[in-house]
Parts: sequence; structure tokens; C-alpha cells
Amino acid sequence: MRRNKGIAVIAAGLAALVLLTGCTSGGNGGGSGGEFITGLYLEPRGLDPHRQVYWETYRVSRHIFEPLVGEDLTATTGTSGLVPVLATDWDHSPDGRVWNFRLRQGVTFHDGSPFDAAALDKNVRRVWDRNYEFFDQEGAGRVKVWFDTLRAAHPTGDHSYTFEFAEPFLGFPRILAQSMYTLAIGNPAVWEKYGNNGFADHPEGTGPYRFVSRAIGDRIVLQRYEKYWAQRPNPDTLTFRIIPNNQTRVASLRNGEVDLISYVPPDDVRPLEDAGFRVPRGTGAEVMYFTFNLRNPVFGDDRVRRALTHGIDREALAREVYNGYATPQYSILPPGNEAYDPAVRDFPYDPDLARKLLAEAGFGPGQLRFNLVIDVANNNLAQWLQASLKKIGVELDIVSLDRVNYSARIYSPQPGDGLSIDEFGETDAEWLHNAYNGLQNRGLDPARYPDVTAAIRTALHTSDANARIGLWRRAEQQFRGNALVIPVVNQNRFYATGPNVEGFVFPATNWYDLAPVRLTDSR
Repeated sequence: MRRNKGIAVIAAGLAALVLLTGCTSGGNGGGSGGEFITGLYLEPRGLDPHRQVYWETYRVSRHIFEPLVGEDLTATTGTSGLVPVLATDWDHSPDGRVWNFRLRQGVTFHDGSPFDAAALDKNVRRVWDRNYEFFDQEGAGRVKVWFDTLRAAHPTGDHSYTFEFAEPFLGFPRILAQSMYTLAIGNPAVWEKYGNNGFADHPEGTGPYRFVSRAIGDRIVLQRYEKYWAQRPNPDTLTFRIIPNNQTRVASLRNGEVDLISYVPPDDVRPLEDAGFRVPRGTGAEVMYFTFNLRNPVFGDDRVRRALTHGIDREALAREVYNGYATPQYSILPPGNEAYDPAVRDFPYDPDLARKLLAEAGFGPGQLRFNLVIDVANNNLAQWLQASLKKIGVELDIVSLDRVNYSARIYSPQPGDGLSIDEFGETDAEWLHNAYNGLQNRGLDPARYPDVTAAIRTALHTSDANARIGLWRRAEQQFRGNALVIPVVNQNRFYATGPNVEGFVFPATNWYDLAPVRLTDSR
């Protein structure tokens, strides 16, 4: 068996544990106590580790649930390193098909029952084994993008577990560290008691905080788990308030009602900093991008997709919509991704060429009109895009929806829908496969793009660790050259904290760790 590179360093015990649990915070090694309050910009979905969608969901639930493998949430640039969480070590067969994990001992779920290989097995079976009494169709649908080639999975001891895939899968450990479409660990006793649909009302894992209460549209409250296996978290309580209105969220930070907010409006970055609030720089592993409704036959014409891409000045977009607090993006692979290359470019801003391509496709000025479907958080971006594309003779009608209805609309579009605004990304190179798979749910026929399909499959199933990133970059080049999406920006000022908050880190991924944060004085 082949030991995963870097595991020797990762498994150096305490050093890795420090990275994972935030032991770098000051004080006496205990917690500073108190209540830490976060203002979320949208309502999280169900707190179920296998059904998760939205990063705001995971920013809450990762404090309840833990994965086998995690990311170093103290890293602020580059690609976050992997760290052991519920698995202490792992290795793989020479062909990359079989993965063995040694599980951490002495870990308990929040009801005091042990985490072990048997508990992990029930988590796996819940999303993979149709013969399992509590097989969950919804959860299985979410992880299918990664577990579709899983052929066997079983304990090999009380604290060891093996996964066997039909194809090489060298990206598996980093995928386990991601937030959605993966395998965070829940307590099987809960779904055995309340059923799969009842789990989200009684979420329970092994994390540093246990669930206390939830009031939809208002708040979620978590309390420190005193028997947590690692470093004791600082705050006694984490409260997540739901504040979708941008200015209300900023005002709540300013007047001390919350300690942290996400999705800082660009116009508020400088005023907050001038008032002594912290708005840390970072990249995350996210990219804002425009997605075509490929069920609409208009967008089956490559010339139309290229024209729209040529018609968007991403430098101006970053400057005018985000006040420069965003970096233009030209690839679906975001900063923070292990295969990200900042030098790549897709189609330059060229409005004359855009108009020429539209004319070749049969559309004169004002003749191409479609809906731009957005969630309410992106109204400013939508209005900018509407005005920008009008300059090349394209008319947009903005359809602004709350997040739940937005999510439903993009997968069941109306005939006139053309573009949607999406925000996603992962640190694993396999994110390209996830994105391509998602486009198939938007009407993409992979048979139309055999070069893209073949390049992604080659990269996904390579057994050559040294070739893997290069293969993913070649696949990204094929994807990018077909103008299948329009990447636009990566936001670099996403969070803001009160001046009395210490220990908060904007990691080079899409979530954070609140266990190390401290409040230096009362609000």
C-alpha cells in the first residue's frame, strides 16, 4: 500500500491537532467563554451532514459534524493543507483504487456514544447501500458524483475502514474535506430514532459544539460540547442569526448585536475599516460565474456563449460592482484550488467581436432577449450585467428570487430563462468534474463535448499522482475553450468582525473555524 504524501507530516500528532482545532489562540488553553454571534446572509438548509447545500449551512454545521479528513483552516493563501480529523492516517493501493483509513479513538458523539468503524459504516451505507434500512435517497443523490464508482466499503477493525472504487480516485481525501456532496459524519442513532427526514431537527455529530435550538428565519444556537476529543473551544455558545438584508446585517455588526458577518457589501468595506472593524483580506476557493440554461436552444450555439463572454468586461465588473474588492476570474477553477493557474484566460473583452458573433448566429441588435435568474443577494451584479450586455445588443429581464426559489428555478427553468448567477468552488481539482456534472443538470449533453468529457474522465481516474494536476489543467483548458460558463470574480473581502474579536481567520477555503475566536471585551 502507498502512504499518502504529506501524511507523515500531518500525522505528527500535536502539530496537526493545533492546525485543526485552533490551539493557536491565546489565553490559558481553556475557553474565553461567552456567546459569539454570527450574522448569516441567508437561511441555512437542513443541518444534515449528507444533504447539505449552501456554504452558510456548512459554516454552521461544521461545528457540529466532522469529516474523516479536514483542511488547515489557519491557512490564508494558496491551497489549504489536509489535516487528520476523525481519521488519523490513511493510505492507498498503488493503483489508487483502495483507500484505508485509521480512525481516531476516544471520540464520542454528543449523546456520549462512541465513534468507531461501525458508526462510520452506517454513514457510508446511508448514502450508498440501497439495502440499508436507512438508505437516504436525497443524501445518496448528493454524494453520487463521488460515490458512483464505489464498489465496496467496510470496517477492517474497530477503528479502521476501507473504501474500494472501481477506478483510481487519487482526489478522495481532499474531497472528504469539502463541505457538500461528501461524507461528514453524523450519529446513526439519531436517524435510527427519528428517521432520515427527522435527522436535521436533531442534528448530532462529534464536533466541538452540540445543537441546542433552531428558529427558522431567526437563529441557530449551538453549545460547547464539554467532552470534545480535541482542544476545548473558546466560546461557550455559538449563535447564528439569519439576516438576509445587507444593510441590516452591517448595522447589526456596527451596533454590537453580532460579532461576525458574511457577504460584506463592497460599499461598506472602507467605512467599516475606518470605524475600527476588521474586514480581512482573503480569497477562499469560490468563483462567481454566470451559468447558461442549456435547455434553452439559443445557448446550444457556441457563438452565442462566446459572444456573451466577450461582451463582459470583468476588470470593470470587479471595479464597479465590488469597488475593487474582488479579483477578475477567467477559469472555473477558483483561487485556493490545487489546480488553479492565475495565468489562464478564456475570452478577452471585445464588444465588437461579441456583436459580430451574435450577427453570425442570427441575432441583430435587440433581438436576443432572455431572463437573468438570480437570488436577491446579487441584485447589484444583475443590474450591472443587464446594462453591460445591452451595449452589445442583448436584452436581459431580471428575475430576482429568494434562495430557495432560486435553487428550484435554475433546475426547473422557464422557457425564457437564459443565465443564472452562481457562486461555488472547491479546493480539490476534481471540482471541475463536479461543475461539469452540475451543468448536465442544467441541460448540457456531454456527447456534444467529447473532448471535455474524455479529458475530465482521464484526470478523474488517473493513477499517476505526479500527472494528476497537469491532467486537470488540460481538462480545464478544454472546458474553458468551449465557453460552458462565464467565470467573473472571486470576492476578497467576504467577512467582517467587530474590533473586539480575536482569532478569526479568513481561510483559503469557503468556511471558517469559530472554536478559536475570542471576545476581548463585552459588546
